[in-house]
Amino acid sequence: MKAHAEYGALNASRSMGAMLLAGAFLAVITAALPPRAVGSDAAVLAVGALAGLLGAYFLRSGARPSDLTLGIAAAVGTILIAVATREGGPGTGTADNEILFVWVVLFAFNFLPFRHALAQLALIGATYAWTLVGESADIALTRWLVAMVTLAVSGLLVMYLRVSRDRLMHELAEHARSDALTGILNRRSFEERANIELARANRDGVPVALLAIDIDGFKRLNDEFGHPAGDAVLRDLAAAMGRYTRQIDAVARLGGDEFVVLLPGSDTMNAQAVAERLLSAALEAGNAGTTLSIGIAVGRPGERGFAALWERADAAMYEAKRSGGNAIRISEAEPETVPA
Repeated sequence: MKAHAEYGALNASRSMGAMLLAGAFLAVITAALPPRAVGSDAAVLAVGALAGLLGAYFLRSGARPSDLTLGIAAAVGTILIAVATREGGPGTGTADNEILFVWVVLFAFNFLPFRHALAQLALIGATYAWTLVGESADIALTRWLVAMVTLAVSGLLVMYLRVSRDRLMHELAEHARSDALTGILNRRSFEERANIELARANRDGVPVALLAIDIDGFKRLNDEFGHPAGDAVLRDLAAAMGRYTRQIDAVARLGGDEFVVLLPGSDTMNAQAVAERLLSAALEAGNAGTTLSIGIAVGRPGERGFAALWERADAAMYEAKRSGGNAIRISEAEPETVPA
């Protein structure tokens, strides 16, 4: 999500730059083409030059500006639009510049927090009212109301689409990190977490234990009771792992009937106690008399990466399976089968 936020900030910076450069181009065009400004063509050109400089900065800097910086830039854009409109005067190329406020509204409601976007809309309302000073009250009020209602509706629509998009991105990110059937971590996200915990264990000199878990006779269970029954066992087992582990522990399904549990700060005795509880819980999973083969490995001092720890725990799990299942084996310990 952090990467997504940084990408969004970079997009906001580029969008602001493009918007300001487009405004600068329009300022030059309206000043160069007849009729002449009622106020000052030089002022219109100065507005365009300032917009161009700011636009070039946002496009070339490659920075990821804060919401405050983007809000200030949007406010400057609003003021520049109003000044160019006022200096151009009625009947000139800037007479209908209120359409340019749409750019600011679309930007603000798409990239800025909602309260900042509302502040931008209020500023637009104030500056647009200033540009209409001098026109008849009835005409000015009508133009102001039509423009502001249009801008407000456009902004709210953009905000709605933005919220929907962000919710979808969050759901996709969650699905990418979790197992679709059980809701626990998948292999990729588990390995990321495991590598972090192993690095922390090495730094602090504390143990970290890994349980490799396989369901005994899972294929036979699927064949006899059907895949829905097998899926129920997987979900029940995942739920049991959540109940019998701590919040700091990590539980994942690696695929099929293979599960893994990471226990930060746990030694062999603690890990064995957790494994025994899981053996008991599995017997009740799905009401199918499920049994497990569990291998335990405790991280060695200086051991780096998930792969080495997983290899030892997996080897211990296969030792338990070869002994007949419903058992726990500890990596590089006496091959004692722990009864269920």
